[in-house]
Amino acid sequence: MNTRVRSLPVLFVLVALLGPTVGTSEATHRGDEPRPDAVFYELVEHADLTGGIRTGDSSLEGSAQPGSPLCPTGLQDHARAVFALFRVNVKVSPRCRVVAIGHSTINMSDGRGHINGSFWVVVNSDATNLTDAQELVVMTGDFAGDVQVAPDLRTIAILPGATFEPKDAVMGFTPPDVASFTGTFRLPFTVHHIAVYQNDRGRPVPVLPNERALGDPTVRLEVHFD
Repeated sequence: MNTRVRSLPVLFVLVALLGPTVGTSEATHRGDEPRPDAVFYELVEHADLTGGIRTGDSSLEGSAQPGSPLCPTGLQDHARAVFALFRVNVKVSPRCRVVAIGHSTINMSDGRGHINGSFWVVVNSDATNLTDAQELVVMTGDFAGDVQVAPDLRTIAILPGATFEPKDAVMGFTPPDVASFTGTFRLPFTVHHIAVYQNDRGRPVPVLPNERALGDPTVRLEVHFD
């Protein structure tokens, strides 16, 4: 509650500077469009450019809606019951926390490329640390897909046919089937010295304090499962 109250003056300043074109960072869809099934933020990345080909490796963290392929029904409760047998207390969250390591290859001439990597669904426990971010793995898998960079370089679309493939889960839990998805990487950019994302209607929306890593605006990834 205190964090929300402190952020209000910042939002008032944003609206004053950018006017009615500014919404919140959640305003990435129209009212009748579904919210993302999962949202990730790129915490770190290192990239190389050779012969017009950009390659990069990044670490991401985010959360998935309950009931989605990255947060199957009963996964966290099952993990809590299993780890309790070993006297490990697991904290269940409203959404599943997911961390990922990804690799990207993009042709700078046409903006087309490919992404792939691995993901881990994690929970908090007293065997790791109940205060910091979740760490204890309860499900793992891989992902892959093709991407297209927008001409304005403000978004990168994950094209139809991309997949998340859960491969292993905590003892006794059957991972869900392979799930196809689409998505959007929203790259932060600056308007009037303020970091913003571009939403689906081409409007700037401010990067909020919880969308930064060590103070720097992060790339935001929104995932929609088919």
